[in-house]
Amino acid sequence: MIDILHVSKSFGPVAALHDVSLHVGRGERVAFVGANGSGKTTLLRAMLGLLRIDGRVTLSGVEIAKDPVLALRSVAYIPQIAPPIDASVREVVRTCAALRRGHAGATHVRAARLGLDLDAVGSKRFRDLSGGMRQKLLAAIALAAEAPILVCDEPTANLDAAARAAFFAEVDSRPEGSVLVLCSHRVEEVSQLVDRVVELSDGRVVRDGSPAATAAPGAPPHGDASSASRHLRVV
Repeated sequence: MIDILHVSKSFGPVAALHDVSLHVGRGERVAFVGANGSGKTTLLRAMLGLLRIDGRVTLSGVEIAKDPVLALRSVAYIPQIAPPIDASVREVVRTCAALRRGHAGATHVRAARLGLDLDAVGSKRFRDLSGGMRQKLLAAIALAAEAPILVCDEPTANLDAAARAAFFAEVDSRPEGSVLVLCSHRVEEVSQLVDRVVELSDGRVVRDGSPAATAAPGAPPHGDASSASRHLRVV
């Protein structure tokens, strides 16, 4: 589903990613984790074609640099920072549904499950919503798209406990074979949503395995002999 091949990225003199290669297969749920500045968000943005990179990224067999429109048809994205959209909530929902050739009603259903009444806030500007409301709306739009690949950058950072639990349930109800790629600092998100953790440090993959394996004290870095079987899965 996702192939990241020898991807490097620098911002001026700062190297953010160093020759990163990963494969995410059908049905996998993967978290990118690491300290601030580790490269996880840069890798997520590179995967979505939001950055020019050295290397290659393919989504569902389509190279994103060559045909981004086709490649991104298989992807729904929940960003960490909501864009400052002046349009009303109603217009945002209708436009996103039309672009996906879907129905706005599907977004209303997902939003209600997350605790947001779109009819009550439909006339408000998107940018005037609270942080939690914006996050719920972005999550509802992405979930309603029912894309094979769901990419999330800190998706529950502004959600209350009830909405967070509802979001976990929505992700769990996605069809078998769907892919989740998550960038998160939250332990409960990683433990409940994913079955594979890719840890980055200084722009390199240093661990790759199950959440329990990567969290264990003294777990071997990516590429050590004891992690060779995991290494073969991702390069």
